[in-house]
Amino acid sequence: MAFRRGAPNEKGWRELEPVPSPPHTGEHFPAHSEPLLLLHHLSDLHVCDAQSPLRPEYLDRWADPTSPIRDLVGTIGTYRPHAMLTPHVVEAMVTSLNQMSVGPLSGHAINAAIVTGDTTDNAQENEVNWYLALLDGVELRPDSGSFDRYEGVIDDASEHYDIKYWHPHGTPRGLEDDEPRALYGFPVIPKLLDSCRAPFKATGLDVPWYAVHGNHDALLQGTVTANEEMKKEMMGNRRYEALPSSLSLAETLAAFNEVGPADFPTESDAPFVLVTADVERRAVDRGKFAALHRQSPGKPEGHGFSEKNVENKTMYYSTDIGGVRLIVLDSVNLYGGWQGSLDEEQFIWLENEIQTTQLPVVLASHHPLSKMFNDYSLAERRVCLDEITTMLLKYPRVILWLAGHEHRHHVEWIGSEVGIKGFWQIETASHVDWPQQSRTVEVVRADDGDIYIGLTVVDHAGPAKYEETQTPIGIASLSRTLSANVWQKREELGAKHPFEWAEGRVDDRNVVLKIQKH
Repeated sequence: MAFRRGAPNEKGWRELEPVPSPPHTGEHFPAHSEPLLLLHHLSDLHVCDAQSPLRPEYLDRWADPTSPIRDLVGTIGTYRPHAMLTPHVVEAMVTSLNQMSVGPLSGHAINAAIVTGDTTDNAQENEVNWYLALLDGVELRPDSGSFDRYEGVIDDASEHYDIKYWHPHGTPRGLEDDEPRALYGFPVIPKLLDSCRAPFKATGLDVPWYAVHGNHDALLQGTVTANEEMKKEMMGNRRYEALPSSLSLAETLAAFNEVGPADFPTESDAPFVLVTADVERRAVDRGKFAALHRQSPGKPEGHGFSEKNVENKTMYYSTDIGGVRLIVLDSVNLYGGWQGSLDEEQFIWLENEIQTTQLPVVLASHHPLSKMFNDYSLAERRVCLDEITTMLLKYPRVILWLAGHEHRHHVEWIGSEVGIKGFWQIETASHVDWPQQSRTVEVVRADDGDIYIGLTVVDHAGPAKYEETQTPIGIASLSRTLSANVWQKREELGAKHPFEWAEGRVDDRNVVLKIQKH
């Protein structure tokens, strides 16, 4: 079963409708095959502490359809109306994936899962702990600050009520309805801000899973390297509501760059709301990110990260799994900017890893090749798109690259002759934006030696209609519907990247790919 967006009402709001899963396109999957690698591919979970005080959600309104500078600013992405529901979507996805012990096309056993980065939203330790608990099957409480009340921008306190945000509990007495409900048809969901913070025991993946480092796992809002003052503010008790008088919007957005350097607004005289401080929101550096994975109870140990990763603060590794060498890259530019690149030491290591195996090679990173152009650096040279591509195409054993980052389903051949000289790059959609899907990747060798890659999109276990919002699965159902109605992505309102862009083409979703025997 799959889901589609139904007909819009007078405000453009669409409920979701269940539809049959679409058939596979592309090549004919072989009737008999040798399994090389079968993976669940998850990406961009964006497990989010939406109550964290340093989040600049107020910037996002300049990308709204009502913004006079929308065409200039494009997508900002610092606010989503359903950000507080991200843990529940992961739980619902794990529930679906655990029902798939074998590949739907091959019937071979699933080896493992891989999560290609942006597991968290704001590089905070509590977010990392929540995501690890969700995938490892540990109890979690997706709440921060005060456990007595919700303290994010969508709370229902009348003293700082803001009509630009969706307020699920409704309108405080004497105030006007917020724009998401008044203009775009968003619903009232009583008690949601209590139920979404309730503790629950996560199911946990049934298969071993491997981690990949993403820009939102390393940088504030996926863009800015935190300095000491920012780190204090993350754990502090002031939630800023607007820019300080010393900064213009143009200056702020210019500093929030896809290529470094990048910077956050300084607090200065910016208006703020007092919230509950929380040391669990501390910033996570590279060594700590690996160390938290090493401390987790799930399999494999460290989820790919070794003690060497902890000590050296490197986020890349390789492992032989099934019948392939899996090479996990760290495409995050630690100097800032949300696009990717490799440091030179890692690039040299990568080529050596390819040279020293006779197995087919599967790469995994957060950024796809097309976004590997962030060459900003304060020290060593950064290696970007052209140089990486040229090196990889020297080695026919490189067959597949798995990535995320763009929040879309996308399949692309990298090389010259399709299926002969080059490799396939697979981008999988996010858990935070529509269509909230992962996919299963089956890599097999046919009797004639050709390699086939079967891709099958997987929806999470939330039903089409959000009839109850007290359980994680019911909350995930609501999150999917909200993601299908975000006003900034509505095509009829002039969205640059509408919902259909994230869904991808037919042959970006359920498809069978082929690489001829070399």
